[in-house]
Amino acid sequence: MAKELRIVLGVAYQAGPDPRIKKGADGSRDYFTADELEKAAATFLRDGGRQIGIEHMDGTIGHAEVCESYTWPSDDPFVIDGEVVASKGDWLIKALLDEVSWELVKSGKLTGFSPQGSATRKRRA
Repeated sequence: MAKELRIVLGVAYQAGPDPRIKKGADGSRDYFTADELEKAAATFLRDGGRQIGIEHMDGTIGHAEVCESYTWPSDDPFVIDGEVVASKGDWLIKALLDEVSWELVKSGKLTGFSPQGSATRKRRA
């Protein structure tokens, strides 16, 4: 049997507001623009984002290694099996997984990326 490559590609963050979410748990509605995500994706690997963990849990760094970080450049959506995976400006991450995280992905327990960080909220016009 051929060894599995354990490579995944997924959206790290959607550009712009999600129309399905009207208000967040904190009473606000935060989101990043495509331009802001372009900056984040372009500097993510340089600023230490190569090694990532599982579910924001301490001690899990190193279960995946990011090999690509970019935003979807096309006006046409990225579609797989008839489902829109990414739209223009969405931040995509491609990662190589270790055996533990690969098994969690295959079992359906891990289904996406969730970048951790901080931001300053500013009012939009």
